[in-house]
Amino acid sequence: MAGGLWSFVITCVGLALIVGLIWVAIAMLEVDEGFKNIARLAVGGLALLIFLIAVGAALGLGGSGMVAISPVALIEFAIGLIVVLVVIYIAKLVITRFGVMVTEINYVLAAVALIVILIMAGKALFGGGLGFIPSGSFGSSGKRSDSVPYISAPASIIQAERR
Repeated sequence: MAGGLWSFVITCVGLALIVGLIWVAIAMLEVDEGFKNIARLAVGGLALLIFLIAVGAALGLGGSGMVAISPVALIEFAIGLIVVLVVIYIAKLVITRFGVMVTEINYVLAAVALIVILIMAGKALFGGGLGFIPSGSFGSSGKRSDSVPYISAPASIIQAERR
């Protein structure tokens, strides 16, 4: 029983942190209020579902296997948010420099950014992370074991060197 309660507390803290990050990122984007409302509603609904699953798991009703919030997922999600916001910032600088259809392109970029943020949120909350940081175990020497690569990147962009 205590293990279920502890998992519930950890899930709630992780949920609050990720939802807070999403809301801050949504506020930073210059996008139509309709898009912001859709994203906020999706995130709020997702948070409610995860909370209900965590309550069910704490009460012994099952469902604990669906939620996979981890410290690595939280860090990866924050990294992903920063990358999305930096890419949007750079893209806006380039678009403004050339001055062609600035409003229209910014609108589409903001919509794509929200979609990416929502996909990352889903992976961070239910998939256990985005895959940027390997979650393997460390040996007694403090070095990562031979079975886990040092560097992990999405879509195998970077080939890891095994040590």
